[in-house]
Amino acid sequence: MNDPGPRTVLSPPPLLIKKVRGMGRGVFAGCAFRTGQVIEVCPVLVLAPDVQERSLGVLSDYVFKWGEDAGRLAVALGYGSLYNHSNNPNAAFVCRLLRGEIVFRALRPIVAGEQILIDYQWGEKDYRAFS
Repeated sequence: MNDPGPRTVLSPPPLLIKKVRGMGRGVFAGCAFRTGQVIEVCPVLVLAPDVQERSLGVLSDYVFKWGEDAGRLAVALGYGSLYNHSNNPNAAFVCRLLRGEIVFRALRPIVAGEQILIDYQWGEKDYRAFS
């Protein structure tokens, strides 16, 4: 008999996308994250200066305010634009303007299978639209 050799055990990916009732798609932890641990680093596509959020249609739900005065808009690649909002988030993001990326980190321990939620940092009137 031939020995098939060592078996490869595949571990789950660190991030998973699942449908969430009332929220659309969401990002879930495929593994545990420690407080302060980087969850994901996402490059961004910065939109042209004249692009207004209201002109983007459904895409306006997926953009980040960008730039020193937050006057531009950017789309995060990777899973960055799919994290859902919470007033009690378990993760936070930082925009690295010079590097053109957004870094997502755990604010507290996150267990495998838990949805990763961020505070969108919108103005009060924007949050009321979702109430």
